Amino acid sequence: MKKFKYISVLLLAVTFVFTSCNDDNDNEPIGVITQTKNIVEIAQANGFTSLAAALTKANLVDALQASGNFTVFAPTNAAFDNLLAAIGQTSIDDVPASVLEKILLYHVVQGEVMSGDVTAGNVSTLAGEDIMLTTDGGIKVNSATVITPFDVVATNGVIHTINEVLVPPTIAPFVNSVLEPAYFSESFTTLIAAAAKANVVDALLTTPNLTIFAPTNAAFEASGLDLNALSAETIASVLTYHVVGAKVLSSGIPRDAATLNGAKLWFSLVDSGNFINGDTEIVAVDIESGSGVVHVIDKVLLPPTGNLVETAVALTASGEFTSLVAALTRTANEGTAAQNLINVLSGDGSFTVFAPTNAAFQALLDSNPAWNSLSDIPLDTLIAVLTYHVVPAKAFDKDVAGAVDANNMLPTANGAKLTFDLTNFKINTNTSIIGVNTNASNGVIHVIDKVLLP
Repeated sequence: MKKFKYISVLLLAVTFVFTSCNDDNDNEPIGVITQTKNIVEIAQANGFTSLAAALTKANLVDALQASGNFTVFAPTNAAFDNLLAAIGQTSIDDVPASVLEKILLYHVVQGEVMSGDVTAGNVSTLAGEDIMLTTDGGIKVNSATVITPFDVVATNGVIHTINEVLVPPTIAPFVNSVLEPAYFSESFTTLIAAAAKANVVDALLTTPNLTIFAPTNAAFEASGLDLNALSAETIASVLTYHVVGAKVLSSGIPRDAATLNGAKLWFSLVDSGNFINGDTEIVAVDIESGSGVVHVIDKVLLPPTGNLVETAVALTASGEFTSLVAALTRTANEGTAAQNLINVLSGDGSFTVFAPTNAAFQALLDSNPAWNSLSDIPLDTLIAVLTYHVVPAKAFDKDVAGAVDANNMLPTANGAKLTFDLTNFKINTNTSIIGVNTNASNGVIHVIDKVLLP
């Protein structure tokens, strides 16, 4: 009789514990032992709201509702909040589904294991990576502790609550690294996929004090780059052009900086915004993680493929700028070493070239009855005209306003000055700048619709 009374009191106490926990903390997952609901239904009905949301985002609901026996180590809502804070995200919806899937499967073991049957050692998870179970002073899963309620029985397994989200060994290196802001964000999945294909992930994870200018998924889409069609080497060349080998906060961005690609980035810090290579805007700054920092950009940066002359020659493939290249070639063939503009514009230094179109050169020829071709223009006159189109400094369109003198003038290699109408972006009153910011390794090209005459 006393034994029966003792059991009754014990059952009443257990019932009281579950009821009290549920009343005292509605934000924590509280399960009621049942054999009528599957694992997902229990999570959804008993307060594991973050886990349920993560399962839905990762498309794992059907898998964990299926028949079979699973053991799920279920993190509390607070555990998910702590993970999000650690990886710099505010919502489970911000984390890529592929990352959530790996994390969640790392919490699931095949087979139903009640707490009393747990033994110390490594156990394989559905993620294909092992967790470590220890039993001294309670059950631990890696560094997480199994807390009440545990042994919550479902129709297809059992749930044990844990106080931390388990991070798989293959994902852990991204936490508190310079890649963390991109890896755990839905907005940068293309960047991470590109880095994986280019085999640069390990280098970025292990190299300290990096600055990454990170293009968004939308930036990659707008670039027209087909990553599937590009080689790993080509993608690596592009991605390393987004990385500076030093930690550079927005307050210390220089005029130019060398990248891991070897080519330079050029910065325009102006009232309208902060830009790279003239037209790529830095839209978010100073996302520090690990020893590095990430700045978000709205376009994919493409490294220059050659110097000014090589770039101009490449532009002739579209049928344009053949006259400009022919004029430069004539200075190399007929001029002295000092007059050889091919060598000058291929050399070291920084230049800005205002490049007239073929139509602009034809209009120049039409202006003089004696000039039927470029070869009819006296060489000295041609050189004087060409050098009047070259400013001996690199100035993207955003830089011009800060580079001109009090009279809105810039000196040229000719010695004479160009006058700019900054409102209408014209030169010498009647010449329009119709294309801007073609980047070269030693300068930048802007397209104009008339030949400038000194």
